[in-house]
Amino acid sequence: MINLKIIAQILGTLLFLEAIMLAACLGLGCFYGESDYAAFAVPTLLALVLGIILKWKGHGAENRMGRRDGFLIVSMAWIVFSVIGMLPFLIGGHLTRPAAAFFETMSGFTTTGSTVFNNVDALPHSILFWRSLTHWIGGMGIVFFTIAVLPQMGAGDLKLFSAEATGLKIGKLHPRITTTARWLWSLYLLLTTAGCLALYLGGMSVFDAVNHGLSTAATGGFSTHQDSIGWFHSPTIEYIEMVFMFLSSINFTLLYLFFIKHRWRDVFSDGELRCFLSLCLFVILYTATVIYLTEDFSPEQALRYAAFHTISLQSTSGFTSCDFMAWHPSTWMLLLFVTGVGACAGSTSGGIKCIRILTAYKVMANEFRHILHPRAVLPIRISRTVLAPGVGTTIFAFFTACFILLFSSAAIMMCMGIPMLDAVSLSIAAFSNAGPSIGHAVGPLDSWIVLPDAALWLNSFLMLAGRLEIFSLLLPFIPGFWRDN
Repeated sequence: MINLKIIAQILGTLLFLEAIMLAACLGLGCFYGESDYAAFAVPTLLALVLGIILKWKGHGAENRMGRRDGFLIVSMAWIVFSVIGMLPFLIGGHLTRPAAAFFETMSGFTTTGSTVFNNVDALPHSILFWRSLTHWIGGMGIVFFTIAVLPQMGAGDLKLFSAEATGLKIGKLHPRITTTARWLWSLYLLLTTAGCLALYLGGMSVFDAVNHGLSTAATGGFSTHQDSIGWFHSPTIEYIEMVFMFLSSINFTLLYLFFIKHRWRDVFSDGELRCFLSLCLFVILYTATVIYLTEDFSPEQALRYAAFHTISLQSTSGFTSCDFMAWHPSTWMLLLFVTGVGACAGSTSGGIKCIRILTAYKVMANEFRHILHPRAVLPIRISRTVLAPGVGTTIFAFFTACFILLFSSAAIMMCMGIPMLDAVSLSIAAFSNAGPSIGHAVGPLDSWIVLPDAALWLNSFLMLAGRLEIFSLLLPFIPGFWRDN
């Protein structure tokens, strides 16, 4: 039976977190002398009132949480956060279409980084910081953050974590999930702080450095400028961004083992990390060679542009330093491929994740061996770990769901009059939480505001489905989910 009281209690707690975030942006607006207080004051008050009501409704809740409760809390939290989070855009008059405001907020919380703004540079500081803050909280997970900083929720911690991190490969840093969450969030905070400091020393202003540091650690992509990283015209900043986008793409458990435990051998023997590095290096070298031969770039420029955009798209950060749609079309397909694949599980990146690609390859190779040796026992190993028998079925189910979702979404957008390349790329960019689209109507530096409302709602759904890895979001739509057996 679904425990409605515990759901209301935890959602109320989460709304207090959003109220604090909104209040911080209100304070920043006051610091910069921005007069539109209502844009953040009203949503802050609304989040507080709703939080109090939900906490009151959940008073005396039985300290018990089932898996279904966890899935409901996670799905509802992301939607409610986005609904309240879109109000500053509407109340402040920065956007007039609810579909566009919801899209922008969902893009922030899911760390997609796609934007509907045509002139980001003209936005007030409070709005720019709100966009970056949604990235940072959403990067590691809204509910995961709550588990880390608030008192434990009893047996519900693990249920909530499992519901929000369905695709994460988190090692057991500590027997208690609360302690694990705190370790990972501490590492996340350290990575963010180091990124902000490095960008400031690299030539950014304090405000730009903080905003880009938050976005980079979350592999988000929101910038304080319409031209993204290209606005700075600084190779130094591009190299700094590459380093921190790459670090944020690695499983945080491996970062913990590397920086805290100094178990370097375990890190470099990780199969998924090797898969990620191999894909990344191949695409960088191919792209650099092609654009050096076809564009007017020096060897250093070709390698830097190729590396920056490959790491940016494969990490699903989505920062850009130039318009790569001007490059040879063969580079588009590879960049679109790494956008869909993404980086490592257990990181803040989106996409299918390299662990699934590697597992699918191992299963396929193992099937060929079974055909040749039908009686042989051939276990599948990744990083010296034997995979459970049901892993292949799970991978197949996920890929099937991905294909159906992406194909259907692209077909629907084509029916709206969107060109095929754009429709396919928009679907992949939204589902992978990557940001830049590879298309002619909506390119890497273009605003998504040109899309009709129906397309914006559809892509908002894709962003959330990608962030929660499909099943967590779709489970409540299954009739059996609501049965009491």
